[in-house]
Amino acid sequence: MLTVLVIWLYVIATTYLIGYGFLMSLVNMPGMLPGKKKHERESRRYDFKFRESYIITGIVLVTVYAQIVSLFTKVSLGANLVLLALSVLIAVYYRQELGEELLSMLGKLKAGANFYVYLAVFLIMAYGASHGYMHYDSDLYHAQAIRWIEEYGIVRGLGNLHVRLAYNSSAFALSALYSFRFLGGQSYHVMSGFFALLLAWQCVDIKNFIRRGHPVISDFARLAAIYYLFTIYDEMMAPASDYFLSCLVFYIIIHWLDMNVRHERSYLPYILLALLGVFAITIKLSAAPMLLLTIVPIYKLFHNRTKEKMRAFWVSVALAFVIVLPFLIRNIILSGWLLYPVTFLDFFGFYWEIPKGVAAYDALEIRTFGRGYNDVATYGSAPMSEWIPNWFASITGLNKIMLILALLSIVIYVIYLVYFVLAFAGEKSEKIKGFNNSKVFEISHRSMLSMADFLTIGGTLIGCFAFWFLSAPLIRYGIVYVWLLPAVILGRTFILAYNRLFEDEVKDTVVKAFVIVFLAWFIYKCAIVALEDNRHFNPEYLLKQQDYGSYEVNTFKMGDETFYYPVSGDQVGYDPFPSATHDITGEVEFIGGEIKDGFKAIGQ
Repeated sequence: MLTVLVIWLYVIATTYLIGYGFLMSLVNMPGMLPGKKKHERESRRYDFKFRESYIITGIVLVTVYAQIVSLFTKVSLGANLVLLALSVLIAVYYRQELGEELLSMLGKLKAGANFYVYLAVFLIMAYGASHGYMHYDSDLYHAQAIRWIEEYGIVRGLGNLHVRLAYNSSAFALSALYSFRFLGGQSYHVMSGFFALLLAWQCVDIKNFIRRGHPVISDFARLAAIYYLFTIYDEMMAPASDYFLSCLVFYIIIHWLDMNVRHERSYLPYILLALLGVFAITIKLSAAPMLLLTIVPIYKLFHNRTKEKMRAFWVSVALAFVIVLPFLIRNIILSGWLLYPVTFLDFFGFYWEIPKGVAAYDALEIRTFGRGYNDVATYGSAPMSEWIPNWFASITGLNKIMLILALLSIVIYVIYLVYFVLAFAGEKSEKIKGFNNSKVFEISHRSMLSMADFLTIGGTLIGCFAFWFLSAPLIRYGIVYVWLLPAVILGRTFILAYNRLFEDEVKDTVVKAFVIVFLAWFIYKCAIVALEDNRHFNPEYLLKQQDYGSYEVNTFKMGDETFYYPVSGDQVGYDPFPSATHDITGEVEFIGGEIKDGFKAIGQ
């Protein structure tokens, strides 16, 4: 735990400073200033109301930085020294502004018990990230993928050695940057837990419900996020991209909803969140529909467009390109494919390319496994009428209830959409003018989203849900969409009913009942987690983090290099390096004479 705390403090310091320096430069660029307010002579520099924006922006930047470094050399001590030097330079240059920021944050933290709440969350999450269940895939290939980045940066055709090593994720480069393997000890894997920490800090604002006295849509999203954090508390130490992605999607949607509740006028924070959605795709391709969120900032920039707005648009496009490009280059180098295991984007034909048949089978295996089957030969081509009932039956407990609610939410969303279309048409049609003037969906509370924003966010979540369902619908892959979809759509529906149908006395009763039920549930979940953790308590994890698993291995030779593979199963963990799932003699060979030259399939 202590090592996790120390590394997290280093992560917070470096990402905050890098993010702060970048955002301060960005807001001073032409076209990035917020729009003028009434009676305001000139635009002011944008004031970031959410201070964690600096950290999350820094996370994106240092991840891109780590990926770029990996293209040329290993991500190790040198990369951290450069990062530290940049952080110091920013701290010196903005020392006055940073001092004011620090005083402002301390003032807010001292208000009430905020400081102790955030500190408690920090310590509790660090304890959870120090030990627990190591995700199966982490000992299968996550650990090895991170070690390759630590040792070599990147090598051509690495996916030929172990096909899972072609599953590129920007989360692995970030993990390698902050693993501190260069100190000579273990490789720490704290960044999935750090993403969970950022989400947990964001969820602390659920306490504002009591002060506010009425619900807002982001409250429902926070409830879903809190439940998710409970489910991964004993797993988040594993550097699995699923945890990175789910925490990030929760963060984006909650932040977006918060901005709408606060009636955010500037287009800059929407641009930044849209870019964060682009970044999510580099963590896991299943987040591709998050691109739909770009509709909001694009509309804001093109509506009443000016020269300054167009400049902001092209700067945003350039930033998206910078975020994605290192990820795509790493894809090509690792597998020969632009988006492995997608085979229809066959542009290159490099000699280190993973054979097309292998890639196609791998994609089929992922889809089949996600549908609840392990036998690809038998069930790989199973029709929907066969696999959907089997898949649905395999989902149990609360997840099945939320899945049903998610499907119901899609139906309700369609009703909203039909109303929106009719209301829009009603502006020019006398036949439905009365329908358009209906006050059923009039927005009179700050707790509501505008219909257009609601349809964009809901449509994005439905797109993510559909993409997940049609590709690899393993509940672990898509739990964030299964839970957020009803949280946003049914949450808005509840608030409509709450505002329109309930008297003030009933509203007070609803608020009190909600608080009592939430506190009872929260205390119950905390007790369950504590009891479960007590069964596996190990005092040594109060100081250090639990390491990757260890397995019995055999060896084989490729050239002068010794490779490892498991005696049984397919996991090897971190230390036997380099490794494969089995003896690949006769299947793969070096491109050149050394391991750093890369691998290619024999016959390619």
